[in-house]
Amino acid sequence: MRILRLGSTIGLLLALLVAPVASAAAPPTTVLTIDIVFGVSEDFTATGGVICESGTAVTDPVFIAGFGRMGRGSGTFHLIKTLTCDDGSGTFQILVNAATAPSSPGTLGGFAVVGGTGDYTGLRGAGSLVGTFTDDGIIDVYTGMLMIVG
Repeated sequence: MRILRLGSTIGLLLALLVAPVASAAAPPTTVLTIDIVFGVSEDFTATGGVICESGTAVTDPVFIAGFGRMGRGSGTFHLIKTLTCDDGSGTFQILVNAATAPSSPGTLGGFAVVGGTGDYTGLRGAGSLVGTFTDDGIIDVYTGMLMIVG
């Protein structure tokens, strides 16, 4: 009888400990769209409520590899983007790794947050990237799970 009560008590305590973890909501999906006009500007918009709604982006540094002879092969891009919010709430940086193939209409890859200032000091997260070439640049759409910790 005593073992039965002890087992029931332990089971109840475990249920109480696990309940908050099981009910914690996942971070919202953030969609970040960067409209890149080569040599002119990089403007972004965002949805999801974790980061600001708009701002500008700067790409630096950039490492490009591959593309084969006469640009006929696949290529990779490895870069850091610094995004500055229009509302003055801060900046954040993302590491981007993407690739393209000769017959591809754009790029595919991933990204991860690597730092931030202001409201984005504790920004963390990562996701995927799909880029579509335009006549004068590329439109990159980043989709991921971002959250601010701390």
